[in-house]
Amino acid sequence: MRPLLHREPSISPMKHMFLRMAARVFSSCNRPGLGRSRGRAAWGIPAAVALWLALFCVAALAGGFGTARRDGAWWLTMPGGGVPFFSIGADTTNGGDKRTRDRGYYWENNYPDLAAWAADTQQRLYAWGFNTRGGWSDPTTAMTLPLVPELDLGRLSRLHWFDPFAPDAQAIATAKAREITAPFKDNPAVIGYFTDNEVGWWNAPLFRWYLGNEWAVYTKQVLWRMIHDHYKGDWRRLLVDFVPGKDITGFEDLRKGRAELHLRPGGHGIALIERFTAVCAGKYYELVYKALKAADPDRLVMGDRLPLYYNQDAVLASRGHLDVLSTNYNVDTPDGWVAPYYFEGLARLTDTPVLISEFFFAANENRSGNVNNGHLMHVQTQAERAAGAAAAVRNFAAFPNIAGIHWFQYYDEPSGGRGDGENFNMGLVDIRNVPYEGLVTALAAANRDVPALHAASGGRKASPMPAVIPIARAEAPVVVGDDSLADWPDKAGTRLPWFTVPAPHVPFGDVHMSWSPESLNLFNLAQNYADLYLLAHDGEFPPSESYRINLDVDAGAGMKHFALCLVPRPHSKYPGRFELAPRLYAVAADGSLASLETQGVMQVLDKPLPHIALELALPARLLGVEKLTAGQKLALRIEAITFYRGMTMTLGAPTGKGGAWKTGAAPVAAVLADK
Repeated sequence: MRPLLHREPSISPMKHMFLRMAARVFSSCNRPGLGRSRGRAAWGIPAAVALWLALFCVAALAGGFGTARRDGAWWLTMPGGGVPFFSIGADTTNGGDKRTRDRGYYWENNYPDLAAWAADTQQRLYAWGFNTRGGWSDPTTAMTLPLVPELDLGRLSRLHWFDPFAPDAQAIATAKAREITAPFKDNPAVIGYFTDNEVGWWNAPLFRWYLGNEWAVYTKQVLWRMIHDHYKGDWRRLLVDFVPGKDITGFEDLRKGRAELHLRPGGHGIALIERFTAVCAGKYYELVYKALKAADPDRLVMGDRLPLYYNQDAVLASRGHLDVLSTNYNVDTPDGWVAPYYFEGLARLTDTPVLISEFFFAANENRSGNVNNGHLMHVQTQAERAAGAAAAVRNFAAFPNIAGIHWFQYYDEPSGGRGDGENFNMGLVDIRNVPYEGLVTALAAANRDVPALHAASGGRKASPMPAVIPIARAEAPVVVGDDSLADWPDKAGTRLPWFTVPAPHVPFGDVHMSWSPESLNLFNLAQNYADLYLLAHDGEFPPSESYRINLDVDAGAGMKHFALCLVPRPHSKYPGRFELAPRLYAVAADGSLASLETQGVMQVLDKPLPHIALELALPARLLGVEKLTAGQKLALRIEAITFYRGMTMTLGAPTGKGGAWKTGAAPVAAVLADK
């Protein structure tokens, strides 16, 4: 089937000949035999030379790299609308930092010159199955690996978090785009550009920042008009949703610098805040897209490398302003599981290919002395690292909307940490330039599998919800309190993929369920962000505004109602940060809450927001039965609600006010399966 190309230039017969040559050579670089033939393509040509020849052949062709959807799967394409390929990249493919050469990776410690470094590094990457230089890589033309530079266009143009609605914003962004793309325009290896890194689109900080600005900031004026018009100039209506800051008594006071509005518990102010985020994001994407298409029209605009999280309203606002959507991603569990909701959601929000601009695994066992100081993905041993990374690659490749995977990064961070203190074993090689053999061998094998796995992904279809949902029996005892989901080995078999969300939004997480005779088990992986200072409240953060799961179960003893709440509070160890405290409640018919013990029953895993990870082993006794048995029927409803009640996803009919049953609503039917 012919790809549906985003750009289809007319190509002469001579150019078709060049394209066929390029296709054959490029394809030889990506065949399974590459990793086993020590960097040689199928004709015996060194891989570095092969891809150089391919790029030489296509350099004269009209246009640049493109995108195509073929048999349901998204791909990048070679210049001229040619060969589809899957981008497998390595970030920071560069010579390192001279300032940390005594404790970190630096080319001069291992090579006589940069040309020797470039040749050896490229040959290594080919042998390990990589075909792209990712963000912050050396743009040297001594390397022929395709390249995606990160530009910092928005930051340098003072767009996001500055004043994107300023009248001269487009002119400034375009001028800056011409300046910073100039070094790349004659390099045929450049696929496209990342506009920025981890812009974020955090609802609460964005709103608070612009509202507190002076009136001279044009984006502050946009926000003020949005607030005024939303409430039709009626201050009393605003007060239902917000608590004003000191000396704020009307709309005119909101024009002042340092103006404050805090969400009122029970109100619906979050809807206005989310709409403002969408407006800001839409303006940013419009500005950078127009700027880059004016500066270098044949290169792909590849997004702002979303920071391990995406705001759904921002993604919706990006439509029409991206050729490729890029997102960094922190793998969910040490076994390489990738929560499907994340990429299935992106496929529904935007009809755009996705590139994973950053993922990694680190291990405490490493040769660089990295301590892995943080919540990012790390395991104990290099063997665990290799297995988890390879599994993640194969899991990523099975999503039809993912067109590329970039590993972060080529070398380990310096012993003692980089400038900002981060100190992780992220490298394919250590600080002395020695490869982690187990990791690169495992990745080489996984990378060889990627094209076939991805080609088959286009047939991936959502299964309809059965009349009776089978709940899988737990393969191992579910231990709550171990800060782990290792007791859920069959995550595909326990997932409940039938949650619904009012359009245009999509589910913001996955819910899994299993059972054992002693308990009904659940875990939830999701993304949501909260700001402790956005909500007006005294004492503990109110459960009604927390991240909440309403769980209603009838196991034969009548319907039982529970609420699982994650309550933000100041962090017990790190000043200025906050953590989530688990709370479990029995919910009465009137919506009132009675606290239940969480020890050994419910845990929140140690992941910083915006990541949500909670686990529940609900004792059978709380369901009113002595034990659970295979074949037992359940009536079930699950409802997950984000902070401030911004979004709701539901399995079964929605609840009424306060978590009570809606009159006449019916749950879904489920059965406890034997396997």
